[in-house]
Amino acid sequence: MVKFDGIKGQELLDVEEKGGELTLIFKDNRFLFVKVIEGKLACDSVPE
Repeated sequence: MVKFDGIKGQELLDVEEKGGELTLIFKDNRFLFVKVIEGKLACDSVPE
């Protein structure tokens, strides 16, 4: 999953939960959005 290579090893600063979705916030100002769709995890990332 090359798409997520930028967050490997980055320090996790905060985790927010709202609307059935988790948002992971990393030190380098990147965000990872995790939610469950049809029983499977789905992830989207936002680069810095």
